[in-house]
Amino acid sequence: MQTSPRTLALALCSLAACGGPTPRPTPPEAVRAAADLPAPPQPPPEDGVESMNTEYFLGSAQAEAEMFKAFAQQIQALQSRASQERAQPVSRGFHAKQHACLAGTLELDPRRDLRARHGVFAMPHTAWPVWVRFSNGVGWSQADGELDARGMAMKLIGVPGDKLMPDEKFTQDFLMTNSPTPIGKNAREFMDFAHANADGVLAGVFFGLRHPRSGAPALARTLPIDSMVNETYWSGGAYHLGAHQAVKFSARPCPGVAPREPDDDADDFLRTDLLEAARGGLCFTFGVQFQVDPVSTPIENAAVEWREETAPFIPIGRVVLPPQEAGAPERDALCTRLSFNPWHGLPAHQPMGHINRARRFVYDASRAHRGGGFEPRDLQGNPVEAASP
Repeated sequence: MQTSPRTLALALCSLAACGGPTPRPTPPEAVRAAADLPAPPQPPPEDGVESMNTEYFLGSAQAEAEMFKAFAQQIQALQSRASQERAQPVSRGFHAKQHACLAGTLELDPRRDLRARHGVFAMPHTAWPVWVRFSNGVGWSQADGELDARGMAMKLIGVPGDKLMPDEKFTQDFLMTNSPTPIGKNAREFMDFAHANADGVLAGVFFGLRHPRSGAPALARTLPIDSMVNETYWSGGAYHLGAHQAVKFSARPCPGVAPREPDDDADDFLRTDLLEAARGGLCFTFGVQFQVDPVSTPIENAAVEWREETAPFIPIGRVVLPPQEAGAPERDALCTRLSFNPWHGLPAHQPMGHINRARRFVYDASRAHRGGGFEPRDLQGNPVEAASP
């Protein structure tokens, strides 16, 4: 008797306890003090215990650089393979299928926590224009009823200041998926999954069965969903918020938003539903979780969920997407060309951890291979040359 991918995913859900407590290491007797500034990755302390705001090499600095170079080549090979095997254009290495691209504003709460007032959340800013791209997770287009992650990528525009990458000078990106943890505790495991998933959904699910702690929890969240509007999205990896704090960020439907239950028979029902919902306007609460300690809220082991009973969700503002018609070909084309990278942005929001360090190179290689990316314009179509909060 053949086992379906959905049945295997449910097995993963049982294995991962579907939101149950994540196993944690025994707390050490002492934890090294937090690092003062975002700095190049350092070797771990002798006892192997993480410290707050400290990035560690996986191996030596040279070995990590070589690893990331290899990952960049591998993602381009996977993009070409997906294109050839599925007779589709070369697309993003991840999140290839776009549901819609919505325009709106990140409206900051004037009463937001003082700890959050760094970077784009600092005073005197009250709002930022944004593009928001909703997508499926794999690097090719497939029916929305298939097992898959779902993504919400947000690009703030008109952001001044020195940036971490040279290709965009006036943006800040926040990338999220509908799982609080990525697949894999580090980039090596994530790329192992990317190769397995390219061999088919069953191979991807079996990866989770072989990695019950670092793969199964995220894969258990790839079951079909009702609507992109109903989902909560998380950053997965950790980020600086100023020089002395580490956070993860999240977007969730604003209170009072009614659940949607569209007809899910069509291959593109998530897009159809999202475009319909956009005509009435959408709203998401955007906020962060602050790191508490390096054991319950680690940075380098991205597979450990920062649970809200330990690290509460602190709202910063709302992503307001006003009523709009978002299905025009020119809108789709704009968002397809956009490049999203967690390293697009200010040093105050510098990505942290091994997975995020790898994403800088993997995402840029993916962008180059598909010929995407451009410095975006504001919502009126004008070149962005200064801040416009």
